[in-house]
Amino acid sequence: MHKIAMIGTGLIGRFYTMSLVNFRGRDEIKVVCASKLENAAKFAKEFGIARSTADMAEAIRDPEVDTVIVALPNYLHKKAVLLAAEAGKTVLCTKPLAMNGPEALEMLNAVEKAGVFHGY
Repeated sequence: MHKIAMIGTGLIGRFYTMSLVNFRGRDEIKVVCASKLENAAKFAKEFGIARSTADMAEAIRDPEVDTVIVALPNYLHKKAVLLAAEAGKTVLCTKPLAMNGPEALEMLNAVEKAGVFHGY
């Protein structure tokens, strides 16, 4: 069972959450993060997620979380992936991975250095 931090509550975050809640009963979203706390709280209530926050680092570093799903606008992918790598968490990121090649390489180097499972 994976204990997930869902980072993002837009279309992609909703799609992944619906899939996890409805079809992946073994996995659990422990915390959801949105840029506005009220959006995160509304999303959490809708899907029965125990915690919500507007603080990305807090969600990623949550001790109950072992997997981070990055469902954010593209320009925020790097920040989330680097935080997940730093926290030693598995990280799955929506595509495109990065804004450009050097940014993607930096992200890849970070997850490989941290020794965490990663994918997009």
